[in-house]
Amino acid sequence: MFELLSRVLLWLLVGTIIYTLFQRFYPSGTFVGRLVLVIMLLVILLSFINPNEPAVASLWRVVSFPLKPLGASILLMVFAAQRMKKGGTLDAPGGYLIGWALTILLLSSTPAFAYFLVRSPVAMVGEPYLANQEIVQNVRLASSIAPATSTSETLVALGQNSTITSDGIISASRMSDVVSAPYLLQTPQDIRRRGLRLEDFVPNAEMLQITTRVWETYLNQIYFFLRGR
Repeated sequence: MFELLSRVLLWLLVGTIIYTLFQRFYPSGTFVGRLVLVIMLLVILLSFINPNEPAVASLWRVVSFPLKPLGASILLMVFAAQRMKKGGTLDAPGGYLIGWALTILLLSSTPAFAYFLVRSPVAMVGEPYLANQEIVQNVRLASSIAPATSTSETLVALGQNSTITSDGIISASRMSDVVSAPYLLQTPQDIRRRGLRLEDFVPNAEMLQITTRVWETYLNQIYFFLRGR
């Protein structure tokens, strides 16, 4: 009963958001804008009716781009650019939009933030490959990563059902090919013992990719919860 009530409330929330966006942008939008909005609504509807259709899956990846960190940042910057006047000044709320865009981009590409996002319970339930990771001690990488320590740790993807193909997850057969040690390959115990370092707050593209994948697991969890199966 509680699950059914939660699903109904979530559907009401999603419906309210869609209705608000429709009321705001459809009446005052151009023909192209209205067409894009209608296509987006159709894709969302078809994704629940026939999610296995390849064409629907491809369109959904395009439509869901603004829901991801990079897409949301780009969309906010586009909205901010529309507020730009001659001389480079921005009307309100252009400055706030740029600030939010940079905040999303910095947080999603910062190793310190991405690590704790990946280790969250929802992410590990949503993707089996995260739950099947184990710690492998005394890797040959230790000499190049931390010469002063005697051990090094890395994560190995052991799940066989994973459909994720990314260099962020290292297979056991490729352990000898590892060149660098991403921040995400460390355990929470190591972080608490040594504390955060300056390089943990330096954004990089690899962390943005991993954060995007984890955020997709959150979207998938919401999608399957709304479908009820």
